[in-house]
Amino acid sequence: MLLTAYANLVYAEPNENALGENLYLTIGGYGCAACHGKYANGAGNVGGNIRGASLEQFNHALENEPTMQLLSDVLVPEQRGLIVQYLASLGAMPLVEWSIGEDTDIKAQQLIPKQLSQLVVKNDTLVAIAVDLSPLAINQTLHIEPLDTQAVQFIAPAFSVSLQVNGQALQLLVNE
Repeated sequence: MLLTAYANLVYAEPNENALGENLYLTIGGYGCAACHGKYANGAGNVGGNIRGASLEQFNHALENEPTMQLLSDVLVPEQRGLIVQYLASLGAMPLVEWSIGEDTDIKAQQLIPKQLSQLVVKNDTLVAIAVDLSPLAINQTLHIEPLDTQAVQFIAPAFSVSLQVNGQALQLLVNE
């Protein structure tokens, strides 16, 4: 496993990050996502946001949190390291969360221009939605099934943009 720690950031080979993500989603038959959300942002679940958690924090939780103790014997040290690597990669990116539901308020989030960020969109409706990502210079539409969550990584633009779905808006504000 190629792993270099520097100033609390962890850099890993891309396929190792994919292994960590797979473990995060599937370990123990239900994965960490069951409590911490698909993208480790908490997602309104009982486990809360664990993006950027350290190995020490992860091990402490495995030993002391009753629901996580179930995974303690299942995860070998290398697997723990891979999951923490994945969490570090998520923690290194600014998180933009947007929940689409009944609320029609405009949400706003401040971004740092030209920084890799992650947009996590939760569809709290009972119908599929489509989010046009072209304002983020991404030539794709994010399709999200009812009560599901999807994410996309993007480079924050050098100017403020707005995303809109079903009368709801997310303003991504950039200091211009």
